[in-house]
Amino acid sequence: MRAYIFATTLLLIIFGSIGGFLYQKFSALAEADFSPPPVTVSVAQAEINNIARRIKAVGTINAQNASTLSAEVNGRVVRIGANGGDQVTEGHLLVQLDDAIESAELARFEADLRLTKTLLERDSSLAKEKAISQTQLDTRAAQYEAAKAQVEETKARIEQKRIQAPFSGSVGIPLVEVGDYVTTGTPLIHLTDTSLLEAEFSLPANQARLVPLGTKMAAYDTRGETLAEGRVTERDPALDPIDRTRRFRAAISTGHVLPGEFVRIELILNESDAAVVVPETAVTYALQGDAVYIADLETNTVELRLVKTGDRFDRKVEIKSGVEEGEHIVTAGQHKLFPGASISVGEAATQ
Repeated sequence: MRAYIFATTLLLIIFGSIGGFLYQKFSALAEADFSPPPVTVSVAQAEINNIARRIKAVGTINAQNASTLSAEVNGRVVRIGANGGDQVTEGHLLVQLDDAIESAELARFEADLRLTKTLLERDSSLAKEKAISQTQLDTRAAQYEAAKAQVEETKARIEQKRIQAPFSGSVGIPLVEVGDYVTTGTPLIHLTDTSLLEAEFSLPANQARLVPLGTKMAAYDTRGETLAEGRVTERDPALDPIDRTRRFRAAISTGHVLPGEFVRIELILNESDAAVVVPETAVTYALQGDAVYIADLETNTVELRLVKTGDRFDRKVEIKSGVEEGEHIVTAGQHKLFPGASISVGEAATQ
């Protein structure tokens, strides 16, 4: 009996010691703080800015005066009057086709014209003296007019073989060489006036109706550098039936652009609105849409809030809804955050 009581007592002591030990361990674990450490972030205040409304598009630079001069008649090239890149004035001879036959014909017709003129003058004198009939005089006058028309026709044919610059501009590399035989419609040479350039672009209907004539615009390259500036001068009266866009043209300063160059277009609308803006880095992209983290500096926690964004400019984003002026927005460190997370705000980053 004593042995039984002793064994029972011993077991109670052993299990009691184990229980006490485990109780102390679990009590220590329960009192431990397993919350993650605060995330260091940068914050900025949402502010009100006056912003000019902008519309962005893509376009092409064209010359207002540009032409590919072609042969009007068949002939052999005997002279090229300019090299690629030369600046020429209106009327400069660019390409000369062989006109030897027409020149010879012109000399013959001019001789005929002089003869018929002399005969007409003589017959006119005779008609005054009633020495010839009026019918003979009319016949001689008709012969004179026909000879004069032949001269004018031949001069026009010779002129067709002289391809001249219709306006001042820069000559492209000739498309033919001396000695080539060309036919009617064969392209001979390009001529472009690079002093008068325009940007051509298209806009969907909802944007096109916001762009009146005279709207300011700027052309940028792919790196965002300004190439030229100008104003909208032309627009189509209707939408394109294929892509439902409206075509615009803007006269621009020559700047650093060339005809045919692809550019990014930014149209600056006349209206200017007051809007809530935040730094561009504050906006994150969640599955539900654009979002920002709102920082509560009293509790040092954050709230994830969906927002509706608008225009972007100068590394800032317009917030149309979701953020009020003066609220603190997280601008860096969002990738470590989650709703309700604790934060530590860097002083240098707070604005």
